[in-house]
Amino acid sequence: MSNLHTTTRIPVDDEYVFLVGKAVYVFAYYEWAIIWIIESLEPGFVREYSRTMHPLSSGRVKARLEKAIESSKASLETETITALDECLAEFGSLIDHRNALIHAHPITDTNGKQILAYQTNTLRALPDMKWKLSEVEALIRKFDAAAVNSGKLLKFLKNLYFRSFNRAGQFNIKAIGPLP
Repeated sequence: MSNLHTTTRIPVDDEYVFLVGKAVYVFAYYEWAIIWIIESLEPGFVREYSRTMHPLSSGRVKARLEKAIESSKASLETETITALDECLAEFGSLIDHRNALIHAHPITDTNGKQILAYQTNTLRALPDMKWKLSEVEALIRKFDAAAVNSGKLLKFLKNLYFRSFNRAGQFNIKAIGPLP
């Protein structure tokens, strides 16, 4: 155990809380890529997200991604729609995991270490769990992999798509290359 409560009077393992903070940061980075994916499908979303009077929770960002995908389906290739749907599903799952971490409470584990534990309605996706150090590290890896994947999808949407308006003034997105 490293530096138990060196800067606070409450028992805390500095290495553990560093990793919890890293998980929160990596998720925020990942979510920002998701927000830019929405922006690529619905120009103006980043401004709306950043300047709204009512902040958007991750669940509301997910709902907007779903809406953006649905409204863009007529203009997108099947392969792109599939990639976006997979991105949406992964984001939803990882929101549940991030929420289980940030809404957890401190406990003393059976080995005496201070960790976080999450408990909620047993019908939820993640009803009860202990956030051992190895679980937090595994979650960081999941968030990181998802951020990389969504970053590739974002790059594809930004670099391999061009935007044009048809004669009726409707916004169209046309593919000019395969997904990476």
